[in-house]
Amino acid sequence: MSFNNNNNRSTNFSNNPSKFTIKPFRSYTQMDTPSASSTFQSLSSAMDEIHNRNASTLSFEELYRNAYNLVLHKHGGLLYEGVTERLTWHLRRSGGRL
Repeated sequence: MSFNNNNNRSTNFSNNPSKFTIKPFRSYTQMDTPSASSTFQSLSSAMDEIHNRNASTLSFEELYRNAYNLVLHKHGGLLYEGVTERLTWHLRRSGGRL
């Protein structure tokens, strides 16, 4: 029995015209406005918990994923305006105590 590998197979993959590529997963369902508002509401309550120094129960990975998904599904304006409004509220409340 002969183990000769000279059977016209090319070990160089660059010569292969049908190059195998892995494409990233794309979700084709868009996030609707009520779902985006609900997602931001969870982020808003998490900002309140962080401000109150009670962040031990929060999953920062989940919070990041929620913020990323808002931007990914074209709700970045909601995220930006909401974070700006929430932080302004917290700063004014904190400034009033000083």
